[in-house]
Amino acid sequence: MNLNRTLPRRVIVTGASSGIGRAVAEGVLASEGAVLGIDLRTAPDWQHERLAQREADVSDPARIAEIFAEADGLLGGAPDAVVHCAGIYRWGPLDEMTADEWDMSMRINARGSFVVAQAAARAIAEGAIVLLSSVAYARGDETEPGAAYAASKGAIVSLTRQLAAELGPKGIRVNAVAPGMILTPMLTLGNTPGAVETLTAKLPSRRLGTVDDVAAACLFLTSGAAGYITGETLHVDGGYTAT
Repeated sequence: MNLNRTLPRRVIVTGASSGIGRAVAEGVLASEGAVLGIDLRTAPDWQHERLAQREADVSDPARIAEIFAEADGLLGGAPDAVVHCAGIYRWGPLDEMTADEWDMSMRINARGSFVVAQAAARAIAEGAIVLLSSVAYARGDETEPGAAYAASKGAIVSLTRQLAAELGPKGIRVNAVAPGMILTPMLTLGNTPGAVETLTAKLPSRRLGTVDDVAAACLFLTSGAAGYITGETLHVDGGYTAT
């Protein structure tokens, strides 16, 4: 099976200017699809004839609804899939975390996923929604403390299951991807001497993940090849949660 032939043609990607979101957008563009990217800020160096960009706070329902209303014109039709990659990572020990930091994580990560998924459900006639969780929801790690982040990503797993049940009869599949230790600027382990090497040695994969590893999982879940998969959280973690 040629995965490219089963990929959606019109995709909205949040967080498309960098990291996992950009890798997802590049995968869609490489398969001749069109992308509408939504970011907190646009990236002036990220230009492509089949890429449209808009700035937005993903937790703002009015702004997201406004952008989704433009989607048909920007993409040449209603979106076939939405991949929500935008998020923030606030980390630190519990006794140092503030209530405001907790609220920000919940607002951008959990509320943002709800807002984007709601807009996606209204825009997609039949297709797929993919949300980004994290293995932090499933496994605590004292070397990488982040209670607010873990809780917000756990909310996304629960949201995924519920939306799959609600939206399935409408022809919309909803799944989540839970990355493990991925080489992005968010990986704060890189600030601790020897931490990356120590962790890598414990992983069955014996390597950290890349944004392309995660993007491939996201694209698979939007594709026809995953047509009978919904309500699932796919761990892309090199075996981290298995050990």
